[in-house]
Amino acid sequence: MNTPTLNIRRLILRKFNENDLKAFYDIFSNKEVNQFLPWFPLKNLAEAKSFYQERYASIYQKKQRYAYAICLKENNTPIGYVNINLDESHDLGYGLKKNTGIKKL
Repeated sequence: MNTPTLNIRRLILRKFNENDLKAFYDIFSNKEVNQFLPWFPLKNLAEAKSFYQERYASIYQKKQRYAYAICLKENNTPIGYVNINLDESHDLGYGLKKNTGIKKL
């Protein structure tokens, strides 16, 4: 199983799910968070749902990929993401919203 849930002091790293679509959209529509990614920021919730299904739901079926939602423990709402690919590319990527309401992790 890939992407097991991780609990640390102030964060939960877990899989995104369809209940996260609003937060998912807030993260992936932010131009600054996604400045260096090969896709354009998402424009609406329909694009967010499609992007989630193509880029995340499908990843959770693969053995060599990890795609975490970074969530504040206090409300379990995603504020960012971490993606790790263990195939030959060995990619590691992350994005974190600036205005998360926290001062220090």
